Amino acid sequence: MGGDWWQPGLRKHLADEGLNFTNYITNFAVCCPSRATILAGQCAHNTGVVGLGGDRGMLNPLGGFQRFVDMGLEERTGAYVLQQSGYRTGLTAWHVPKGWDRWFAFGEIDYYNYTISDHGANKWFGTEPEDYSTDVLTAEAVRFIEQAREDDRPFFLYLAPYACHRPHIPAPRHIGKYKGLRIPRVPSWNASEQHTRQKVSFMRDLPPVDHETADALDFEYQTRAETLLAVDDMIEAVINALRQLGELDNTYIFYTADNGYKLGHHRLSGKITAYENDIRLPFFARGPGVPRGLVLPHLVGNVDLAPTWLDVAGVKDPYAAQRDGISLGPLLRGETAALEAPDTHRVGILIEKPVTTAFLDMHVSILVPEARPGAPDLFEGRRPRRLANGSWPQQVLDFEFQSRHFNERAAARLSDKSAWYYGYEKEAGFKKYIELALENGISLEGLIKGSNEEFPVAYYGLRTYSKSGAYKLIQYPNGYELYDLMTDPHEVHNIYSTAPRELVTELETTLAGLKDCKGPSCRVRSINAVSTNPLRR
Repeated sequence: MGGDWWQPGLRKHLADEGLNFTNYITNFAVCCPSRATILAGQCAHNTGVVGLGGDRGMLNPLGGFQRFVDMGLEERTGAYVLQQSGYRTGLTAWHVPKGWDRWFAFGEIDYYNYTISDHGANKWFGTEPEDYSTDVLTAEAVRFIEQAREDDRPFFLYLAPYACHRPHIPAPRHIGKYKGLRIPRVPSWNASEQHTRQKVSFMRDLPPVDHETADALDFEYQTRAETLLAVDDMIEAVINALRQLGELDNTYIFYTADNGYKLGHHRLSGKITAYENDIRLPFFARGPGVPRGLVLPHLVGNVDLAPTWLDVAGVKDPYAAQRDGISLGPLLRGETAALEAPDTHRVGILIEKPVTTAFLDMHVSILVPEARPGAPDLFEGRRPRRLANGSWPQQVLDFEFQSRHFNERAAARLSDKSAWYYGYEKEAGFKKYIELALENGISLEGLIKGSNEEFPVAYYGLRTYSKSGAYKLIQYPNGYELYDLMTDPHEVHNIYSTAPRELVTELETTLAGLKDCKGPSCRVRSINAVSTNPLRR
């Protein structure tokens, strides 16, 4: 999204005290599949979790908690193995209960007006400042750590707040802290026609980001940064609790996200693509023996986390052969050979979206006013009105959530029942965000046009890194994109048709072998054309 300068506590307690990995890749840039990969150490095509779940009133047999259970993953997670090995485990996040001694997990998810399953007992949290979900999870995490005083067992805590998920409501104390923050206008932001016409066909018709939409996206960028300040407070609270317990120097701490995000980059918003904005994430690690203040280019990923937890805990993994990832233990232990030779960890990693959006429960991003049948323009006759006495503009109240297409005319043609979100009376977060945006001069039309999260095609991708080169190959049903990330980090020059054939062929062959990889076959240790790099000869 930007930089860890938004979070001074993150830099102070993690970046400066441990390792900062600059090439950390998520296998699937959507929350549920990514979290399944984190817990199971397997790619999405092996976990079977390739979408969101049946939460928020919708059903998706390919995603979410129920899919996780149906695939038998609960008893194979890194946390479950740690629990069976004597660890006290706690989950303060989304609901995956088996394998946890203590769980405090979201039922209905939001910043306000949400439910928590408190070890099986549902609790409702309302709209008061003390109900802000990041702070509630922080308090529970501190309690879990403090209870370790009464327990001789080592502990494992999985702490995953809703922040900075849409509708990214900052805590009251942080609203306006980054007022005026704007998205960096990098080459991929509102990409030119020269750049978009190099991409696969469905992206060539994307409309450019207009001024109204740019204002809405800049405001979203600002509020997302402000939302992360409560996460920074969470880091501070956890560090302080560990210090008071006397366990800070004996505890490994890992910090990352489940997916990245675009805000007008490549003329798109949201997640789920194979572009760097979505798949390359922050990742920091500190702990006993971990080198301090190092920045590492090693190609690592969320698939590596479960094997790493078990390695540093000294726990034998009965499912080691089924893990697709590689332990980061040698790097965390500061082994010179591992630190100085990034290519020895891996040189290629799979990114995937193996099903089309039609099968994904992805349609929950922002309001679309109900279009009249045959209306030539979605926004015809629907000018935004200012809030008065806390009441909502009628066109905000008369909405239905619809699946996203690439412009308002396409959205208007959708069935008005295509992706019904759950009851608006529960949408406290969206109400608060839209109110905040309107109060700051953001138009409703800008919010709607900036909410384009749909990416309707499946793809497979290969992300590589070695000292001599870094590439991204993306295979769609109707074409390829190839980027030289060392010279084109923003992915605006598709070189698939001009790159040396030996490079393209080897990348394609490697990607083909990863699509159904399992265990060791997912660990790409060498790609000759990447190491020799014919583009640099």
